[in-house]
Amino acid sequence: MFKGVVVATITPFTHGGKVDLEAFRWLLEGLGKAGVHGVWVGGTTGEWTSLALGELERLYRVAVETLGGKAAVFAGVGALGWEESLKRARVAGDLGVDYVFSTPLLYYKADRERLLEYYQGLAKASGRPVFVYNIPSHVGYGIGVGDLAWMAIESSEIAGVKATVNDYTYLGELVSIKEVRRDFSIMPGTEELLLHTLAIGGDGAVSALANLLPRLLTTIWEAVERGDLRQALVTTRQSSEARRILSRSGVPMASSIKGVLHALGAPLEPHVRRPLYPLPSETVEAIAENLCRSEDLARLLHPGIQCITPPSQVDPTSTKTR
Repeated sequence: MFKGVVVATITPFTHGGKVDLEAFRWLLEGLGKAGVHGVWVGGTTGEWTSLALGELERLYRVAVETLGGKAAVFAGVGALGWEESLKRARVAGDLGVDYVFSTPLLYYKADRERLLEYYQGLAKASGRPVFVYNIPSHVGYGIGVGDLAWMAIESSEIAGVKATVNDYTYLGELVSIKEVRRDFSIMPGTEELLLHTLAIGGDGAVSALANLLPRLLTTIWEAVERGDLRQALVTTRQSSEARRILSRSGVPMASSIKGVLHALGAPLEPHVRRPLYPLPSETVEAIAENLCRSEDLARLLHPGIQCITPPSQVDPTSTKTR
């Protein structure tokens, strides 16, 4: 059973639009130093829908080379077509990732028998345990707790679920799956729910924000491990503050995170692939300034960046400069 905090990694791109593997390696090295337990490569924040198999293959390889043995590598293998997903799973398994993951089948809604067949196929093709990536806001439908429980009982190859939902009741019901599969991992798709999930018997969280602030998650995790509820609560409130600052831009997290990393000196460009678009420089600068105004958040940044500009008097909920 996997337990821990996982970063849903961005995919850096060069000026020419190619995957920037050196920037990706830099990102992963810092995440490893920050003590994360895993990386979620080729997910929503990684812009997986715009990545070709060859590009994913290079990302998997760099992740395994950089973090293999130090943190788990979760490889996104979903595709529009069933056979293409199996192909990606085989490549990921051959490169030595620890887990593969995929959204439910796209475009045509599948019943639980077809979903089970699909996830078992991914596990067989990769030779790795598989995580269900349940993100109804993007896929168009979700997987009910009853169906997930049935799939977990039917196949030990299905190792767990990442549930990108803001539904406390649903998460609580997911944890009940452990009554029939104790080794089934339950992880929400946001750092803000990490403490809640651990409190009700879940196993960790997957966070996009952790590309920028990986120590948010590791601080909460370590506080829970040593029984320091006060620290865990304080850092959880800080994670909510950080997400509010970044989400005020109104665009997907990939654009915000890349822009702010670049603004704070990371050796990567703020480029994203269409249909996403980069944030205006003034918006990025305001977000970076607001993060840096908080000494607590500044201490939790990726080890490769720092706040070097003096804090301005910008309202912490605003993305506009004075």
